[in-house]
Parts: sequence; structure tokens; C-alpha cells
Amino acid sequence: MDEHLNQSAAPNPEPVAAPPAARREPPPRRVGSTTMGLALIAAGLFILCVYFVPGFPAVTVFKLAPLVLVALGAEMIWRSRRGERVRYDLLSIFISLILLGAGCVASLVPMLAEYYQPGQYEAVRQQAEQEIDACLDGSEVYRADVFVNLSEAPGLTDEQARQKARVSCEIRLYGPFDTAEAFAEACRQQAEKLQGLNLTELYFSWNGGDETWILWLDPALAPQATAEQLAGEIQVEPNMTVDEAYESA
Repeated sequence: MDEHLNQSAAPNPEPVAAPPAARREPPPRRVGSTTMGLALIAAGLFILCVYFVPGFPAVTVFKLAPLVLVALGAEMIWRSRRGERVRYDLLSIFISLILLGAGCVASLVPMLAEYYQPGQYEAVRQQAEQEIDACLDGSEVYRADVFVNLSEAPGLTDEQARQKARVSCEIRLYGPFDTAEAFAEACRQQAEKLQGLNLTELYFSWNGGDETWILWLDPALAPQATAEQLAGEIQVEPNMTVDEAYESA
């Protein structure tokens, strides 16, 4: 009886606490997958444009391939600033670098085309020179030099290259000109005669003995401007004598 009372009066033992569950860390983030996904989307859109968009500038778009490195670097910085555990996706980075290399190779196509077809540049330049000479007034123009850029027109015929080439012209006028407005008006008139040739840039100059007057014009906008407006854009450069040139050297 006493033992039974002693047992009933004894305090109940406290339950043993269960061991805390092990904390599971989140898996590391894969760096490079997002960049590869964006690069593949861009590559797919590029192929569609090449097939279905007439005159799509494929070589020019390929020059944007270094943006793959920009996107990859931005992804690395973004993940590191968030303090996440990262794991580099080597396969994705490798594929992104392949796309970058393809873009760099495509950017060299215009230079290779010009290297293996040097005659095309001269043919386009001569054609542009003939068209410009036919439009200019020989009584006012002392000399006209034509410059052609074929970087956007590889592997085309001479006529196709002429349509896509960027042609600029440097024109020296006879003069003389008493005022800047007179020089600007002469430049404007010559630019108006060349308006139908789709030139990218016009450069006029006149040697007045002690100084040279220079005027850069946009072929499309120059005919719409007045001589007074163009006169304010004339640059005056002093001509150096032989002794002065020797001393400066």
C-alpha cells in the first residue's frame, strides 16, 4: 500500500526532446543557363529574319555577338550580389562562347571579301566618281575626291555593292570668295546638284592663301539651309608656311 502511494506521488518524468532536424541548404544556382537561353532565342530570331526578311543585314547583326559576354557577366554579378551559392554551367557557357565566336567570324567576312575581290572596290569607286563628276559644275570645282566604304556589302555584284556602299566626297572649290556667305552658298549649290546620288557626307574646302575654309555638309539637309545658316558652320584653319611646318615638326 505504501509503495503504491509512493509510486503515485512520484513526479512524471519529462519527455526527451527530439533532436533538431538538420537544416537543408538550397541548391546552388546555375550561372550561365539564363545567358544561353537568351542567346538561343536571339539565334532563332536571327535565322527567321535571314529567311523571311528581305535585305536583312545579317553581317551587321552578327557584330552584336559580344553582347553574349555582357549578358554572362551581368548574370554572374547579379547572382553574386544576392549572396546565393552558385555553380557555373560549363555547357551553357561553352555554347554561348560558340555563338560569340560565330559572330566574330562573320564580322570578318567584309574584310575577307574585299581582300579576295579588290577590283570591286575600284569599280564601285569609279562609277561613283563618274556620277559625281557629271553632276558638279567644273567651272567652280577644282578637285573632287571620292571615298567608298564597302564594309556592309560583301559578296555582291558591282551594281548591288554600289547601292549599298557608303560614298563620301571631298570637294575643293576654285573661289575666290569675299565672304563666308558666298563660300557657303557655293557649297550649298554644289550639294544640291549631288542630292540624287545618296551620298553619306560632303566635305568642301577653299584655299584662300593664308587660310583654308572648310565646311562639312549633310547631303540631304544642305540644300534646305540658307547661306547664312551654313556660314556659321565654316571652319577656318590658317595655312602654315614651309618654315612654320618645319619648326612644328
